[in-house]
Amino acid sequence: MRTPTRAASRRPFGRLQILPWVIAVSALAWSLSMRLEMASYNHELVARQVAIVEGRGSTPRGHPSAGHDCEPCPRCVQGSMASGLKATDASPDHRAVTFVLVATMNANNGPRVAALLASVQKYVEKDRSAVHTLLAVVPDAELRWWELAAAALGDQPAFKIGVLAESAALRSGVEALKRAAPKTGRREARGLGYRIQMLLKLGVAEHVPTDFYVTFDCDVVLARPLHLGDLVRKDENGALKGVTQGSMGGPHAHRWLSSSLDSFFGTNPGSAQQKGGVDGAHDCRVSNLMHTVGVTPAVMSKHGAIATLKRLERRAEEEGKRGWDEYLFSALEDGLDWTEYGLYAAGTCLDGSFNRYHVVDPKVRLYDAALQEDGSKFMDPKVMNEAFGPNPFVVVQSIGGSDATSAADALYSHLGNPAVEATR
Repeated sequence: MRTPTRAASRRPFGRLQILPWVIAVSALAWSLSMRLEMASYNHELVARQVAIVEGRGSTPRGHPSAGHDCEPCPRCVQGSMASGLKATDASPDHRAVTFVLVATMNANNGPRVAALLASVQKYVEKDRSAVHTLLAVVPDAELRWWELAAAALGDQPAFKIGVLAESAALRSGVEALKRAAPKTGRREARGLGYRIQMLLKLGVAEHVPTDFYVTFDCDVVLARPLHLGDLVRKDENGALKGVTQGSMGGPHAHRWLSSSLDSFFGTNPGSAQQKGGVDGAHDCRVSNLMHTVGVTPAVMSKHGAIATLKRLERRAEEEGKRGWDEYLFSALEDGLDWTEYGLYAAGTCLDGSFNRYHVVDPKVRLYDAALQEDGSKFMDPKVMNEAFGPNPFVVVQSIGGSDATSAADALYSHLGNPAVEATR
């Protein structure tokens, strides 16, 4: 039910006033939709730090193992994830994906998370779920916040839920990364937290229990019923392939992809061309990379992302950096404007695996690119009505000018009754 008057719903709230409401709304939405089986990573993070100091817990290259038999390393899925995240506990269909939500609890994101969860409740099928796990990647300091928000959860068998501290998905600590890019931190309007979120969408690959995962920000909601086969298909040979957006739009896409490709060859713009990395066996020119992945939400191969990180880790060793993430932050200082999806597109192209893991279907789009690129359009009811239905996801960009209240107004008519069963 909507608030009685628009004036009442628009009055300003202070941070201290809104946070209890944020937590209450998030907990209530989650309690209607999901079963939580999560564990705090606090003890494991301490173990990881001790292991690093003692020289344990990593492969010879310093990159954590991608296998499951890797205890005591706390970054391995079955070795450290919440007990509910074992592949045998949910849908055995390998087309099921992991939803990866990179989030932080604040006055803008909290209500948006509630909208995302309402859409999941409404549109994910209960019997043959296309979602194996929802994995939230959050700042270490917010683990307790997310546990409190989940305290009222009920039992829902559609999929599992886990929470991962962001330090478990990174090779270096957040503060070390910030120290590696002081000029970039002063230059970028959204700060280095924005870049850290990009790294998390790659680093999380080692923790997802499925072959494919879908990256989420708090701005994303499901837009229609989600079925097995919508996001991951089997080809004529039975191989699993993730469906991609098929293009990266916007005025900055060429620069993002060019810088991302350069990152595999050096820290200076033009490194890929100078070292012959563009016209190799797989023809990884930027003009070709433009027609691979899009932006958030994106379907990514766990194995493709891990291979990309290993390639970057080798580059980091050559540059004398501690790890792939520190190397990428140092490259920002030299002018490389990489993004997570640019790195993924370039990395999977360079090792020839993109077509092995993905399919580009010109008839399918994951989201409305025009709405995603121009966040102001969410205020147009006609645009929103057209966005809900043909594509699996809708993005209501906060950077496009939407605040939590106006976003809720725009989404309410589509998600206002999360108890409605998904259309079969």
